[in-house]
Amino acid sequence: MFRWIYNEYGAPENRITSILYTNSEAGSAGQAVKLSSGRFTKASSTDAVAGFLIANVASGTDQSCGVIQAREGDVFEGPYTGTPDAGFVVGANAVALANDGLSIDSETVSGGAIVILEVNTNKQTCRFKVKNRQLS
Repeated sequence: MFRWIYNEYGAPENRITSILYTNSEAGSAGQAVKLSSGRFTKASSTDAVAGFLIANVASGTDQSCGVIQAREGDVFEGPYTGTPDAGFVVGANAVALANDGLSIDSETVSGGAIVILEVNTNKQTCRFKVKNRQLS
């Protein structure tokens, strides 16, 4: 689960609550999302990221959702999975999301939207920015 930590420019988090979630799709709190056909949906490993779900979304029709928008200067924290590639270090700037959109794929350090700022190997977490943002 990803969570917003702070904005480097002191701005508060920005929430989007006016866009619906994709019909017949469930989402999990903290999951990376993108916009597709005018609705939020789970972001795939190398997609541009719009933001992160605030709460779980049940599968259904015309489900409302809340998203913390990924903006310039926003720093997020979350788990990483996989056996870290030698390039999965502070400064890696093209790291991919895991396929479920709920963690960083530490094995894939090219083609992704994520920039690594800090790695905590004891907790298997990292702090990161979204470099390839869909809404910027």
